[in-house]
Amino acid sequence: MSMNRDPYITFIGAKGVAFAWIGSVLGPLFVFSTLGDFKHANTYIGLVFILIVVLSIRDGFKAKKHGKTSDFIALAIMPIVIPVLCILWFAFSI
Repeated sequence: MSMNRDPYITFIGAKGVAFAWIGSVLGPLFVFSTLGDFKHANTYIGLVFILIVVLSIRDGFKAKKHGKTSDFIALAIMPIVIPVLCILWFAFSI
């Protein structure tokens, strides 16, 4: 592994992971809050979040192909696990 990474690239990568994790929960909530009504900005915000999550999952599988397990977990597994855990938590807390 090369330690010659540009700090800007590392910072953008960390922000991408954060957006993917947050977007994995908020994206569907924004879309479902408007029930697909394309006149509200929330629908488009939710679709952008979902697009970021899909691209993150794709990058995670690319990282797995290159043998980077930690990137695979952060980029592909966590955006799937976090919403599932949130749904289970809300379902069993009522």
